[in-house]
Amino acid sequence: MPPKSKETATKKPLPQILRPSISNSSLNYVPDDVIEGFEDRIETGISWTLAEEAARYHKQKFSLKNKPNVTFSEGFQNRIKKSILNGFLDDKSKFTLGEQWEILLSMYLWDNEKFSSEEAKNCFNINNSITDNMIELIKIAVQKNDRETLKMNLKNIFTLRVNDCDMTELDDNLKQFKNLSTLNLCGNHISELNADVLPRGLRILELQNNRISNVDIFVENLPPKLIYLGLARNLLCNDNVDGLSKLPHNITVVDLADNDIYDLEAVLTALATLPSLIALQLAGNPCAVCAAYARTTLMRLPQLQWLDCREILPTDKPSEPFEPHADDLRSAYFNFTVFRIMSVPQPPKPDKGAITAFHVELELPLLDSTRRKFLMFRNNDSLIEMLPPPEDEEWQSTKVSPSFAESKIGLETSGVRTSSMYHESDIYNHLVPKNSREICHFTVFESNRIQWNKIMNFQEPTIKIFCPNLLALRDTFRTIITVRLVYTVTVIGKQSKSDKKSAHSLRPPGEQRVTLASIKCALRRPDWSQPSQHFHWDDSLGTDEAIHWGDGDLSVLQYTLAAVKTPKGKPDADPGSTKQFPPENLTCHFGFGIDTLRI
Repeated sequence: MPPKSKETATKKPLPQILRPSISNSSLNYVPDDVIEGFEDRIETGISWTLAEEAARYHKQKFSLKNKPNVTFSEGFQNRIKKSILNGFLDDKSKFTLGEQWEILLSMYLWDNEKFSSEEAKNCFNINNSITDNMIELIKIAVQKNDRETLKMNLKNIFTLRVNDCDMTELDDNLKQFKNLSTLNLCGNHISELNADVLPRGLRILELQNNRISNVDIFVENLPPKLIYLGLARNLLCNDNVDGLSKLPHNITVVDLADNDIYDLEAVLTALATLPSLIALQLAGNPCAVCAAYARTTLMRLPQLQWLDCREILPTDKPSEPFEPHADDLRSAYFNFTVFRIMSVPQPPKPDKGAITAFHVELELPLLDSTRRKFLMFRNNDSLIEMLPPPEDEEWQSTKVSPSFAESKIGLETSGVRTSSMYHESDIYNHLVPKNSREICHFTVFESNRIQWNKIMNFQEPTIKIFCPNLLALRDTFRTIITVRLVYTVTVIGKQSKSDKKSAHSLRPPGEQRVTLASIKCALRRPDWSQPSQHFHWDDSLGTDEAIHWGDGDLSVLQYTLAAVKTPKGKPDADPGSTKQFPPENLTCHFGFGIDTLRI
């Protein structure tokens, strides 16, 4: 028989992938008898980033009782009162427009430029960003010596920003701005948008950081020429994304970042009906941290040119049809990688029978199933408990030894060690015994343990966690993770023949430890175009905060203890192409990311 052609040849079945269970995962399971308030207990004690702290403060501020309603007109007037426009619009002012211009405004601008701090200058710029070219508008009114001219010109502006003024609703006064093309209402408390009062020529509408949870209420009444809609940091979730399909067909940019949209399929199905959509932001949603996020989005929305502020290159788009597995839309793996640790002070030679090692450890409270289970029924104060002291007097040494968890928490809350500590020759004399009576109802994730070297490399990824709870995974990238470099000495005493006969002579292995560095990494939203975000820290920085490495790749750097030869006539354009000698300072390179389906 002739051989089968390539078209008719049977393809080998793809290998079966063993997938962890999602429905029964401990990160998703909530028992029927759970004690009320467990969600708040899980989030208690979390170290949030500055941006997340601000967002949570804004949300909490609105939830206060007896929150008054603030209309657009009231919010606009509040913005005017904080700006340089106020004196020029005040009919009751004792100063003429000329005096306001020549004396008061000049003094105000001079003081702000010469004597204000950077923070004060930022506040000044924000308060006076109501529209573009405010000074020119004022100048025209001053030349005509007519306040009404300024009021009339304000109604004819093209850009209006009424943000951060506690506004809760729009009113008919917004219709007076008939020439508006850009309207910014960010940082308010708008929950229901009355689209009927929006100027019909509006092209850009920014509603980031409000309280909008349902787009169906206003989406069909939006101005027909609208090309940009910003809804980041609102309260959108799976229940109300269907209305996005009713957006004006001229829409080219939609910003849905940092909401609570969990179902990627649902939001992509709605957005696929928009023929002009070329830029989309979904980063910061739970659906954006699933394993198949980027590949599925680019397949379902082939016309996209930008995704999460990243330009989509031809090589980014799938070359073949792709249908994601259901689990890849509901889960991902969290990866922590130690690329290298260099120039750790060399420890002294250990005593006979002692085993020394270095390791890296961290806590990921939102991804910790042990902690989650415990807080279902207990309070945060009980996360660390102590067993009663044993009656055996020979164990008295463990009574006076400091608590390992207490010393660890103290390091995190008291600013850790100063950088000078790393250079003290006696740092290894500060070993602390691990308290065997201590019970921790949470997980301390640890790397593999290795011996000292000038350049220490760990397994990659160092820690890998299956995450079927996308909300917990998303929120983890809004936190500050503390990474600790720990040196341990473990002593296993040999027993004599007579000791082996006595049960009282048995002792557990004794471990002593010292934390050499405690480093804070403020995580950012995962970037679909990069496998992980990288952090650099060294003890010359004078702080425990690591530096986010931006788009740089610390994993490609090469270090060697051999003599480094620089090629003649070849500039060092690529730092990863040549090897370099390790720095003299204690230096750590880390990476945090998620496993995604590569395109």
